[in-house]
Amino acid sequence: MSTERNEALVRRYFSECVSGVTGPDRDGALSLVDELMSDDFVMAYSYETPGEAGLGRERHKEFLLGHAEAFPEDHWTVEALVADEAMVACEWRFRGRHAESGNQIDVLAADFFSVRDGRLTELRRFMDFADFRAQLKGRSSRR
Repeated sequence: MSTERNEALVRRYFSECVSGVTGPDRDGALSLVDELMSDDFVMAYSYETPGEAGLGRERHKEFLLGHAEAFPEDHWTVEALVADEAMVACEWRFRGRHAESGNQIDVLAADFFSVRDGRLTELRRFMDFADFRAQLKGRSSRR
């Protein structure tokens, strides 16, 4: 698959799927998971082993729904993308309000996506979880 198509695939994931889950067409956004991701899709955070990773599209839908519940007012921005025929690196920003605490959240992080046959097969997420947890409590560890 071309680098341009891989970039478009990741942009679509963020704009229509991730951002869409908190929008008026939640079911439509979730149905995109089936279109954009492979059957054996894997999502893992930087600290997780392969055995700890979230496996499958249904698990990713659960993740997206949980995020939408925790952050009903969210805004995602793709800051930068770099792609080749098999991988896309993406820097993104998420801003939102935490439903439980009411605190505003501002996270800058990076994802590495693997692509096969026009579908996302793996998402490996890298972010500052200590700062994220601090923001949930109303204080940031950023200096």
